[in-house]
Amino acid sequence: MASVLGGRPGLRSGAAAVLAAAVVAVSVGGPAGASADTGGSEGGGSDSPTALPEAAMVAEGGECLPPSETVIDREVWTEGALGLPEARGFADGGGVTVAVVGSGVDDTAAALDGAVDGAGEDCVGFGTFLAGIVAARGQDDSGMVGVAPAARVLAVGVTDDRGVADAQDLAGGIESAVGDGADVVLVGAPVPAAGGDTGIGAALRTAADADALVVAPATVPTDGGPVAALPGPGPGVLAVAATGPDGAPAESEPAVDADGEPVRADLAAPGRAAMGVGPGGDGHFTSGGDAVAAAFVAGTAALLRSHEPDLDAGAVAERLTSTAYPAPGAASEALLGAGTLDPVAALTAVPAPREAGAAPEAAAFSPDPPTPPTVGRTLAVAGGSALLILVLAVGAAAVRHGRTRRT
Repeated sequence: MASVLGGRPGLRSGAAAVLAAAVVAVSVGGPAGASADTGGSEGGGSDSPTALPEAAMVAEGGECLPPSETVIDREVWTEGALGLPEARGFADGGGVTVAVVGSGVDDTAAALDGAVDGAGEDCVGFGTFLAGIVAARGQDDSGMVGVAPAARVLAVGVTDDRGVADAQDLAGGIESAVGDGADVVLVGAPVPAAGGDTGIGAALRTAADADALVVAPATVPTDGGPVAALPGPGPGVLAVAATGPDGAPAESEPAVDADGEPVRADLAAPGRAAMGVGPGGDGHFTSGGDAVAAAFVAGTAALLRSHEPDLDAGAVAERLTSTAYPAPGAASEALLGAGTLDPVAALTAVPAPREAGAAPEAAAFSPDPPTPPTVGRTLAVAGGSALLILVLAVGAAAVRHGRTRRT
């Protein structure tokens, strides 16, 4: 098995300041690399972005992740990019439990206080980071809020203190999460795909029988580059790939599996320059990767299951993929699957009328692609509305002209 690395190369020292700038959304400026500052409550001026510490998937050293001393009080880019404020107007995740299967969840941060079942130590901090992406409660002095802030988090620890797990650990974690009533199971443990009977198949059947949707990273980082991750795409599983603040795939080309075939993703979501909470207090961290992207999808699944509780896990997966923004071209499709996650479209999709016995099809309300800055999205929507009004006006005039000629 290839060894799993902790964190992406190049996200250290001075580069962390650039990443922190990308984390925060600016009111009119561009995405990653813009001159935005973090504006954190612990300091950092407009000319010197505050560097956030990284919560890596796997720890490189033998020490636990120390608490962050920086709290960012500005809205992060993922809020506008995914239209999350609008999406939370339809549902907040109430009544839904999302299991985070990974390194554990520390609920010391006020944003997770009272939101986590099974909370405890999280030496790596990555499980806590994922839990915050899914369900962090909004705080007055923080720009960080989870996708589904009223959802419950179920912490299922399966890794060692470095964040490493194997297939049997993951399979047991999925079964434990389902047994404890999870509606959505988020896989946050880095387990490269391997041959042999790992117990994953049985765990997925257990999840399917319990109507639990499994959301997992499409790949995990190793010392040889990204490789296919367990459990992999298939019935009852959504495999998720990461995008950056500009909407482009986080990777330039698909990873390949043991047979040399491209690793397939079902869906894509933000997975670079993401901000979240961590262990030991209210300070913020940054992280990335397909598992972070999967956390955004798991949170959106919680919104959808809260909004439409009669939808089963398969219907939730179909809704999320069918309402995604399509990947632009064959190259991107290989990296982004069905396209980029669109929470608002998923929550507002209206099933088209169908004959008895026919497969369901969704006619989705689809706003413009969620890429920052949000002002561009607003202008595009306004422009589309103006065009629609113009078409209706021309049509009405033609009808009146026809009636005049007949009289």
